[in-house]
Formats: sequence, C-alpha cells, structure tokens
Amino acid sequence: MSWFIEYLHRDGSVLARMPVPYAAESARTFRIGRALDNDLVLDDPHCAPYHAKLEIDANGVARLHDLGTSNGIVGARNKRATVHEIKTDDPYRLGQSLVRVRASDWPLMPERVLSRRAVWPYALAGLALALAHCAWDLWLRDVQEKSPTYLYSLSGLALLLCLWSSMYTLFGRLVAGENRFFSHLLIACIGYLAGTLVLNFLETLAFTMSWLWPARITEPVVVVIAAMTVRQHLRLADPRHWPTLRIGLVIVATLAIVVPLAQQWISHQRLTDIQTLHAIEHPALRLASPVPLPEFSVSVDTLKARVDKARKKDDAEGDGNEIGSDLGND
Repeated sequence: MSWFIEYLHRDGSVLARMPVPYAAESARTFRIGRALDNDLVLDDPHCAPYHAKLEIDANGVARLHDLGTSNGIVGARNKRATVHEIKTDDPYRLGQSLVRVRASDWPLMPERVLSRRAVWPYALAGLALALAHCAWDLWLRDVQEKSPTYLYSLSGLALLLCLWSSMYTLFGRLVAGENRFFSHLLIACIGYLAGTLVLNFLETLAFTMSWLWPARITEPVVVVIAAMTVRQHLRLADPRHWPTLRIGLVIVATLAIVVPLAQQWISHQRLTDIQTLHAIEHPALRLASPVPLPEFSVSVDTLKARVDKARKKDDAEGDGNEIGSDLGND
C-alpha cells in the first residue's frame, strides 16, 4: 500500500500530489513546513519552518505529528491535536494551508457520467415559452384603443434573458473555463416562467378568496425565486466555490426581504402598502361568498370613523406645528 500527501486549494481541488517514499519494514517520515529542506514546502507565513511530519510505521499506520508549532494542526470538526492518526481522507489545516493524506487502496468517488445531451433545444423551447407568456399577458391587457408594442416588449424580454445568461456564461468561462450559455439560458427562462406563474397564482388566489395576504407576500416571493435562480446559475458557473458563494447569496436575499419590510414598518407601522385588492380576474373564478349589504355598510361606517379620527389627529398636529412656528418667529 502506497501513501500520498496532497496540497489542497481552499475549494478542495488538488494543487500538488506527492508520494511518500517507500521503505520496506521500517518507518517512513515525510516532513512538511516552510523551510526549503522539507519534503513538502508550504509558502505560508502561518506555517512554522518545520511544522509537521508524517510517519508511517511498519504496520502501515499513518500519523501526522505537530512539531511544537504555535498554530498547530487542525483536523476534522476543528479539532486540534498533537498527533492525528490518519483513518480518513479528511483534510488537515496547517496554518492557512490544507493538506490531505491518502492511501492508494482507499476507495475513490465513482466516475461521473459525462453528459452529452444537447441543451440548446430545451433552452430555445424555454425562451419560446417565456415569450409566449409575455405575448399572452400583453394580449390580455390590450384594452386600449392603441395596441401594445408587442415587438419591442418581446424583443426586449429576449434580449434581457440573453444578456442575463451571457453574464453568468462569462463568469463561468473566467473561473471554470466552460461555456454553458444555453444551460444558463434555460435556467433564466425557467426562473422567469416560475416567477410569473407564481405571481399570477397569488393574484388569482387573492381575487378568488378575497384574501389580502397573497398580494402582500408577492415581493418576498419574487426575491426567493430570484435567489433560487441565481443559486442555479452560480452552482453551474463555479461549482468549486459554491459553498462560499451560497452564504453570500443567503445574506443578500435575506437583506432584500428584511430591509424593505423594516423600512415600511418604521415609516407607516405596517409591513406592506397593499390594503386593497387590485387584481381583476374573470368573475367565474370568484369563490368568496358575497358580503351582505348591511354588513358592508357597517364595515364602511367603521372605516369612515377611523379615517375621520386619523384626519382630525393630523389636522390637530398641523395646527400645533403652525402655532409653534409663529411663536418662534415672534
């Protein structure tokens, strides 16, 4: 059984792999550190000149020893120890450097199937569906004497989706060296269609049941769908750095939801501006029972009393401010 030591990038990719010299029926030693006479030289200021040594005894047991350093050797679950017995291929942190020790007979990850399926037909089909939905929406809203600008709207949507996909294609080309324009275009089209369909469902649900909450959650829902779409783009463009990128994505999405809600609450003491339904759907979709006229009149009178009270309060505060300004001028 042969042993190898690997120098890893932070994303887990192997930068260098070196075999541990073989010695029959005797211990083998492999030194790691910043000094140039080590077997593996780490150009890391947080590593000691002689940071660690890997010993493999005659029975084939490998142990990684700390040579009395300040930063030590940190293993799995951030566990620091003077001696680590190598039983798995978990990486070890020496300073800010990652190393991994592996045996030649340890099992490897199974072979990944190389996908040869053409993506461009699905991407073009998704783009056609997105444009068809946009055209359908324009046709439904065509109630004016002047017809809506179908050509500009559809071409603008197609250009926007292509530019959005090209941005992530360029990013993937720079960091991973792969061109996947049609895959990103398919993700963008699916995200667009998912967002529009979910928003249409919420509007229809609000109209059907006479509920306000479906209309009030539309903005957070848009943020969540956009974040999930960006998530797929980033995983495809840069799979190696995705564990780090996803943390930033979660933070940005959370701020995009919380900050507007907090600002709305601070300004108006409510979470949304939506107080009435604006969606108009086909009457056949209406499932909420009609409100009797006496009950409607009572609710209107109650609302009118609240509005009058708020108006009188605002007028009183305005008169007080005017009197205070007059006294200050005198």
